[in-house]
Amino acid sequence: MARRQAAKHEPLIIDRAAAAEIPSEQAVREWAHGRRGFISSVMAELQSERKAAATAIRNIGAVPIMFETFGGRDADPEDAYLGEVETADIYIGIIGRKYGRPLKSRYSATHTEYLYAEKSGLRIGIWCLDVHDREGHEESFLNEVRAFHVVPAFSSPDDLRAQIEERLRAIGAEDLAPWCKLGNVVFRASEVADSGAEIHVTARVRSDEVAHALEALRGERGFRGDDRRFTWAGRSSFVRVESLKTTTTTSRSRIFHLTLERREERRDSLMEMSINGRSAAEITEIALRVTLFEERNPLEDQHMGFMTEIPDPLEPLRAARVPDEIVRPLAELLIVDELVGSGRAERVTAFKLGASVGGMRKLTLEWVPFSHYTNERATTRRIEGQARL
Repeated sequence: MARRQAAKHEPLIIDRAAAAEIPSEQAVREWAHGRRGFISSVMAELQSERKAAATAIRNIGAVPIMFETFGGRDADPEDAYLGEVETADIYIGIIGRKYGRPLKSRYSATHTEYLYAEKSGLRIGIWCLDVHDREGHEESFLNEVRAFHVVPAFSSPDDLRAQIEERLRAIGAEDLAPWCKLGNVVFRASEVADSGAEIHVTARVRSDEVAHALEALRGERGFRGDDRRFTWAGRSSFVRVESLKTTTTTSRSRIFHLTLERREERRDSLMEMSINGRSAAEITEIALRVTLFEERNPLEDQHMGFMTEIPDPLEPLRAARVPDEIVRPLAELLIVDELVGSGRAERVTAFKLGASVGGMRKLTLEWVPFSHYTNERATTRRIEGQARL
């Protein structure tokens, strides 16, 4: 049997200047509902600041998680801290004067929680008290954090509360303004309305290159060109551009209104095959582990490794060299594009991407495999590992 080569991705055209539009207070609260913010700091020194952080988290509609609310636990205290970090969505770190007592890890509780939050792929916000008499270990910790994150200073608990609220609203705005991919063009949408047969997209585009690529879809023969894959907010469909309207604003950005006709989905019949007793869902998991984490392919022993070859969804992102603050949403978009767009999965249910440490990031991915039958029970699959990005 001939070796089946994985297809290559086109270079991405990305609207790097795209900014998330400010959402309404109600939209932020809906986004925050059920989300958990873990508060991490030396407790004795920063009691007022911890209360201010908890207030900020509650003010946007999320749930603050802090040691003061843990209650009695059978687990070791360090395990209890880290267990709560792992179940959180956002890590709120506060760095003061004192480093704190080292744990078994030889790091303080705050330092250990920070490292675990990074490893677990949480969204991270860290602030430091505006002082000049920090302990040596605490100063070293702050310098370590500053190597990977912006660490604003604060002067009072009220100042800290206001800054945390602003940061949480900014994270909400990022999540509420979905990144989209049409073919190889990547931009941020203000709104995506899916009516079933059609998808209506509104987007403010700031990049001339992206605007030109979208306007070129008109072509000389109208919109009856090739079908393209459109991916957004965990979903992906083959579409054809039916109409495109452009409005140029005084800020030189352009507002695009696209109508996309949903087309017949395409699935490779090889994706439905079982190999050596492994189901199609298991084959997909192997393919992702090999491609994303460079794990050994167990099918190579039977000379069937080629059956798991898929394009590396992160390769175009490595080549694009985008700002770090948009790496996470673009990585998720590209993985959804490959996994859901190819028909290997019905939907992606969870995605986490940690900070870059030595060029590697912890990536956690959960998805529901494609099912042919409506009465077939969906079983979520999960992988976790270090991805080069």
